[in-house]
Amino acid sequence: MSSLFGGGGQSAAQRELTKAQTEAVKFGTQQAESTIPAATSGLTSALSFFQTLLSGDRNAVAAAISPDVQNIETQYETARRTGDEFSPRGGGATAANEESRFGEAKSIADLFTGARTAGAQGVASLSSLLGNLGSSLLSGAESTAAGIQSNLLASQENQQQQQAAAGSAIGSLVALIAGA
Repeated sequence: MSSLFGGGGQSAAQRELTKAQTEAVKFGTQQAESTIPAATSGLTSALSFFQTLLSGDRNAVAAAISPDVQNIETQYETARRTGDEFSPRGGGATAANEESRFGEAKSIADLFTGARTAGAQGVASLSSLLGNLGSSLLSGAESTAAGIQSNLLASQENQQQQQAAAGSAIGSLVALIAGA
């Protein structure tokens, strides 16, 4: 009977809105399915690295910072070789060579000392990023759900108005027939 009085359910505009919202959700879901696991994996790997630095386990920290230690050793070794090659032989060159070994040791010790601080900062930063990612996903889902709910409520109100109009029309028709 509702089709006799203009139909029920969603209007054409509401159907288009529902379709657009559904397509947006599908697109967002597809994007999220491909990018979120990759982002989470990268963040998790970095988080693991920073947790190693924060752990205080000297062997694990040494393994984590070994590329930096090797760079320092290479730089100081290059400087010593250059000094040996181009400096005159004697006490000054020997003293500079020995001094560079202390500088090298200090630079490596500074790496170990700073590793814990860097680990704490990295863990805090990445934990915040992961929390923001989860919060953003939750917010997006809530927003989409609210939009769909609003659209459904508007559709329900539209249907109730159409049913009321149909009831009024039937009442007028019955009154007209009864009065005849």
